[in-house]
Amino acid sequence: MFFLIKKKYSLKSATLYADNLFREGYLANMNSTLSENDYNLAVQLLGREPRTPFRIQSRCADGSPQVLLADPVFIEDDIWKPFPAFLWLVCPRLKHLVADLEQQGFVRKYSERLENDADFRERFLDSQTQIASIRLEMAEKIYPGTLPEHIHEILAETTVAGSRDFRGVKCLHSHLAQELAFSNNPIGAEVIGIIGHCSKADNCGSRIKAGRQQ
Repeated sequence: MFFLIKKKYSLKSATLYADNLFREGYLANMNSTLSENDYNLAVQLLGREPRTPFRIQSRCADGSPQVLLADPVFIEDDIWKPFPAFLWLVCPRLKHLVADLEQQGFVRKYSERLENDADFRERFLDSQTQIASIRLEMAEKIYPGTLPEHIHEILAETTVAGSRDFRGVKCLHSHLAQELAFSNNPIGAEVIGIIGHCSKADNCGSRIKAGRQQ
């Protein structure tokens, strides 16, 4: 088992990476108010009313929400809970094409590559250390006080998909969401290379309006 936050050669750089994201404004408006249209469309694309506050982290070429960034900690029934799978891919086109790749065995393919390709594995683990640092910095800004140990552990020692297994991929959607949001996931980078970025002609936002999410 891997423990990301203990990965000695990348923790410092990952923390600096997260600090730069906040300083440069990428995460500065985490809980800023969305327009009513943006909020309603994002919820429609997500397919449910979210349990946590969120912002639109990236958009498709037509301007519709592509990736949502949720709070990595939230309070429910007066209890603070961790939420490590805090990036949601909501573009209907991308979700459909990624689901096709998963059906074709790409989850297993990338899991095997993490086992057998040392360079790919190191780049992947570094990307997960970065995402853990982002989650922790966000959580520390949200939580009123010092993060409880169990919340810190979950946010520090899970992948972007919320898994403790760092040689298993679990969900291509989460890895693509990380790549689109922060440009730092080698699995997501290869996935978008296969399926291609959205264009205005794809009309991603109108797919949900037309009652079809593919």
